[in-house]
Amino acid sequence: MKSKMNIFVGVAVLSAVLGYAHEHGADCSHDHAQEQKREHDHEHDGHGKCAAGGKAESHNRTERALKAVSVAKAVQDVMGLKTVRAERRRVTSTVVFAGRYELSPDARKVVATPVAGRLTLLVKPLAEVKKGDALFKVSSPDLVARSHDIEALEKRVNVYREIKTPNAALENELAVKRAERAAMLAGAEEKDGVVTVRAATEGMVESLVAQDGAWLETGAAAVQTVRTHDLRFKALVAASDALKLRNGMSAKVGEHHGRLRIGVGDDTGIVPIYVLFDNGVHALAGERSRAECVTDDTEEPHIAVPSRCIVSVGLQPTVFVRDPHNAERFIATPVVPGVSGGGWTIVEGLPSGHCEIVSEGSYELKLALPSAGDSKSAGHFHADGTFHEGEH
Repeated sequence: MKSKMNIFVGVAVLSAVLGYAHEHGADCSHDHAQEQKREHDHEHDGHGKCAAGGKAESHNRTERALKAVSVAKAVQDVMGLKTVRAERRRVTSTVVFAGRYELSPDARKVVATPVAGRLTLLVKPLAEVKKGDALFKVSSPDLVARSHDIEALEKRVNVYREIKTPNAALENELAVKRAERAAMLAGAEEKDGVVTVRAATEGMVESLVAQDGAWLETGAAAVQTVRTHDLRFKALVAASDALKLRNGMSAKVGEHHGRLRIGVGDDTGIVPIYVLFDNGVHALAGERSRAECVTDDTEEPHIAVPSRCIVSVGLQPTVFVRDPHNAERFIATPVVPGVSGGGWTIVEGLPSGHCEIVSEGSYELKLALPSAGDSKSAGHFHADGTFHEGEH
C-alpha cells in the first residue's frame, strides 16, 4: 500500500491537487436508489429466475460503467491540463510539417529623411506606432534657403503681374524652384524648414538607426520599423514529401488559413515550404507550429483525436472526455483506434463528434483512476501531495 501511495504522491507533486476518482456511469445525475430498486426487481422477475442471473447482469453493467476523475479548475491550471476537441478529419490524406513563423521579407521598413538637416527623434525603441504617428523631425537649413528664394521670386513675379507685363523667364524659374522643393519633401509635412516624418503603416519601432541630434544627409536612415504581425510560416521538408504538394494548395497553421508556396531546394534534398497568409497573423516570429495540408479532398472525413490523447488503461485504449455538464469532471472513455497520420488517430466510441478531449495531463488522470480489483474505487489528493483512498 505504501508503494502505491508513493506513486500517487509523485504524480501529485507535478499535478497539485486532483479531485477524487470514482467509478460511475456516463451520467452522474441518475438516481442510484432507483437503479438499485430496478436491480432488485430484476432479480425476482420471471417467477423463479435465480438471483445469481440478476447479480451477473448487474456485475456486467458495473464493468461497462465509466470511470471518472474530478479536478478542480485551479488544479487544472497548476498541472497544465489542456483539452482539444475531437473533429472530423481526412487523416490519411493530410500532410503535416513542423516549422516556425518568420517575418515576411517586406515586414521591415527603414524610414529615411527626405532632406538634409538636424535630427530630432520623437519615438523610443520598441514603441508601438500607428499609421500617421510622428517618428522624427528634421530641421533643414537648405529648405529655409529655398523658401526664401521662392518668396523673393514670388515678389518679383507679382510686380510684373501688377503692371501686366508678363515675364516668362521669372515665371519658369519660380515654377522650377517650387517643383524642386516639392520633390525634396516627397509629400512630407513641412513648416518653417522643419520636416515631420510620420509612420506609413502600423507597426513597432525596431531600432533607431541614427542618434538624436545627429546631422543627416538626404536619404539617410533614421528609424527602422517592423510590422510584427506580417508573418509567413516556413518549414523545411524532404524533397520526396514536397512532391506531394503543389503551389496554391490550402493550408492551415493553428487557426490561420493560407496558401502553400514551394521554395527552391538545394543539393541536400531539403525544400523550403511556405504558407502565405492574406491577413495579419497573431503569432510571434520564431514561434514553432505545425502546418496541415489536405492532398485529397475526396477522402471521406472521420472522427479523430490527436494521437497523444490516447492512453492505455490496462490493455484498453482510452481517452479522457470532459463532462459537458461539469467542467471539473473527466470521464475515462474506452475507444477503438483506427488509422493514424499527421499526429491524429481515427477513433470509435466517443460520445459525440466534437467532445472535449484531454491532450495534456492524460497520464496523471490515468494514475488517479482506481486499479482493477481495488476494493475501494474512490480516492483524492490533498494539498500536501498525499493520496488517500475513499472520498473526502
